[in-house]
Formats: sequence, structure tokens, C-alpha cells
Amino acid sequence: MYLLSDSLSEVVLVIGSLLLKLPLPVLPAQILWVNIIDDSFPALALTVEEAEGDVMSQKPRPKKESIINRQVKIIILSISIVMNVLLLSLFYILLQLGYELDHARTFIFAGLGLDSLVFAFSARSLRHSTFSKNPFSNRYLTLGVIAGVLLQILAIYHPSLQRFFDAVPLTIQDWGLLAALGFVQLIIVEIIKQTFIVKKYV
Repeated sequence: MYLLSDSLSEVVLVIGSLLLKLPLPVLPAQILWVNIIDDSFPALALTVEEAEGDVMSQKPRPKKESIINRQVKIIILSISIVMNVLLLSLFYILLQLGYELDHARTFIFAGLGLDSLVFAFSARSLRHSTFSKNPFSNRYLTLGVIAGVLLQILAIYHPSLQRFFDAVPLTIQDWGLLAALGFVQLIIVEIIKQTFIVKKYV
């Protein structure tokens, strides 16, 4: 679910910008960096996530029901749309505020990477809120997210990578806004989970 939602998010972001006749908010190389570099460590860490403590009390799934059932499809689509409506809106606002295109793109590049890393914590469980779980119980995920953040910073500030990605240094205010955006999106993701998943399996 984690990688599917992340990949669909980028599709929604690009299509949305084309429909609104805006410049591309992220470049192909930036998308590849987020997918292949930033997300790899959290994705691997999620494969060793411990089973939920109440797994034996869950209602059994129908035999013919696929792993990616209707509820999972809804949550993936909903998260992708919500995350990227926010990012696309911010991209438009930044351009209207007079940000240079490369600056606005770097902001969205960082936002896309950080949002996917934050989402990794919500992806640990569809039935339970991420706030009910110890965020450090999966040390591999914690290390993977830290690695992803450091790699994202490297892509923005290392001179060679900066030129390759057409990135510019972000300000402290930019990072503060990105942190706030990540928290807001985490709350929204948790609301979506409670709405579409918990009702079916509790």
C-alpha cells in the first residue's frame, strides 16, 4: 500500500498541474529520486513490521477477496488525492507569491519526499491509528525514515545533485511550512483510515 499510494500521488500531482495549465511541479529526475532513493529504506522496513497484537480477534476475510480490496483501493486513492491537492495548491500559491519556478519546484520536491516518509508511519497499520503505536518500535523504519530525510536534504544542498535536480536551497521558513504540512497530512491520513478501514474489520 505504501509504494502504491506514493506512486499514485505523483501521477495525481503531475496530471493536476497539466489540467490547471501550470508548470510541472516536479521534474522526472526528482520523482525518480523520491521513488527509488527516499522511499526504498522505509518500504523495506515495513516488511519487518510486527503483526498487530489483536490479529487473532479480527474478522476473517472472504476467501475470494484480494489483498488490495475495495477499502484499500479507496484509502490509496483518497490519500493520493488529498496529499497532492495540498501540494499542488501550495505550488500555485508559491508562484503567485513571486517564488522563482526552481524554488517552488524544490519546495514541492522536498514536500513530496518528506510526505511519503511521514506516511510510512501511517502505513504500519490500516486498523489502528499511528498515534496509538510506539513510533520507534520498528527501529528499521525509524532508521529508514532518517536515512530518507538525510538523502532528501543531500539532493537539495549538495552542489552536484543540486545542479542535476535544478534545485535551490530552501529557507528555514520553507522547512517550517513543510513540517506543518507533513503534520496536517498525517492527521488527514489517519481520518481517512478510520473512515474507510476500521468500520469493516472491527
